[in-house]
Order: sequence, then C-alpha cells, then structure tokens
Amino acid sequence: MQILDGKKTSQKILDSLKSEIQTLKNPPRLDIIIVGSDPASQKYVQMKQSKAQQVGITGKIHQLDATSSTSDVVTLVKSLNQDPKVTAFMVQLPLPSSINRSEVLESIDLNKDADGLTSKNLGLLFQNNPQAIAPATPKGILSLLEEYQIELSGKSAVIIGRSPIVGIPLSALLTAKNATVTLCHSQTQDLSSHLEKADIIISAVGKANFLNADLVPRGAVLIDVGTNFLDGKLVGDFDYQSLAPSASFITPVPGGVGPMTIASLLQNTLTIYKRSLK
Repeated sequence: MQILDGKKTSQKILDSLKSEIQTLKNPPRLDIIIVGSDPASQKYVQMKQSKAQQVGITGKIHQLDATSSTSDVVTLVKSLNQDPKVTAFMVQLPLPSSINRSEVLESIDLNKDADGLTSKNLGLLFQNNPQAIAPATPKGILSLLEEYQIELSGKSAVIIGRSPIVGIPLSALLTAKNATVTLCHSQTQDLSSHLEKADIIISAVGKANFLNADLVPRGAVLIDVGTNFLDGKLVGDFDYQSLAPSASFITPVPGGVGPMTIASLLQNTLTIYKRSLK
C-alpha cells in the first residue's frame, strides 16, 4: 500500500506557481464570495486565501449575510464579472438553502470561472475542449493520480457520487484519459457488483465509513473525497483502517484530496490570468 500524499504533491504545485507568478509584471487576483457563517466554509475560504497569498495571488473575500437573497449574490457576481482588477473568482459552496445555486453559478462569466462550475464550462469539459477550466477537486484528483504515475487508459474507474462539483466533471476528465467510467449514485442497485472489478474507486458520498474491505477489491486505487466528522475527528468515506492494507494506493483524510483542491484552484486562476493577456 502506498499513500497518495496530497500535502506533498500540492506543495510541489504551489512552489511551481510561486516561481512563475514572481516573473509576472502584475499578480493575478482571486476573489471569493461566501454567504453566511458556516464554520467549515469559513475555514476553507481562509485556507484558500492563505495559500493564494503564499504563491503571490492577491484577492478579496466578499462576505455576505446568510439573509442575503439570490439577487444580492448575483448582483455581486456581476460586479466582479465587470471588474478589470479581478482576474477570477469563485462562490464558496454550499450556499444557504434560500439561495438559488444554479442562478448564482450561471451568472459567473465563463472567462472568470476559477472553480469551473458554470454549465458552459462543464459542456466544454465533456467535449474535451482545451478551453475548459476543470473544477478544482476533479482536477486535483487527476493531478494526484498523474503524480504517482497511475495508469488510467483502459482501467475501470468507479465514481460514487454524481454531484456537478465532483462526480460529473470527474467522469469527463477520466473518460478523456481513456478510462472506462461507471458513475454510481444513491439510486444505483447492487453497488458491490460495480465495485468488484474496479481498478480505481473514487468516493464523494459524504458518509463516514461508507466503504469497507467487504465491498472493495484488493489492489484497487482508492480516492476518498469525503469530509465527515466522526467522534470529533475528520474522516472520509472509506473505513481507512480496514481498506489501507489491501489497497495499492489510498488517499488519507485529511491530507489527500483537500490540499489538491486548493492548489488546483490557484492553478486555474493563473491559467485564466495568462489567457487574459492574449
């Protein structure tokens, strides 16, 4: 078993970004919109801002009250679309239930979509168009697999979870790498039958210990996107203790996909910046 070290790999990406940004005349700027005071979201936004500052990306956090309306958020999005000082921006999810997430995300300018979550961008991703900005978490997963030279072409990859943030765009990225992708979800019948021949399993369910050694074949590559709290500790979707000994590769939680997501967001920001210069 080998650990897929997201901390180490993300630091390599951050170091590379910092070196490149130091050569630029003006630094890129990444703004973040956050609505409400969810502690996990607040912490994650602070981490993103801190890593951005470390590599030389400037930015501003736009904090809106939880009572803000969809119109309030869209108005702010449109102002950032028009602001020439803002290279790229993102809306921190989840949004309060009173806000129409789709309307907010669709108001983001495709050319400033740092997190790659607009439907237009997703369409480009499924067309394998080089102009697509890959959503940060799927992009980070792919980078981690590539760092450890894990073969994707011809392999069976099972993704559990069909969110537009992780599962759906990840299926496009893996397909583009010639993997055979199965996208499972809450309505999938007999999940074990889909898992039994999988070479790579990615879980983004959000349920602690959702998968254990009884369901997962020996020698599989295991990517855990889950972030759950169990007895006060952050854990993933995998029962790590039972699965780690039989896996060929496995991501820890924390220290696996999370750091890669932030590094990928900053990569996207630099990509958008360089495109804006052309």
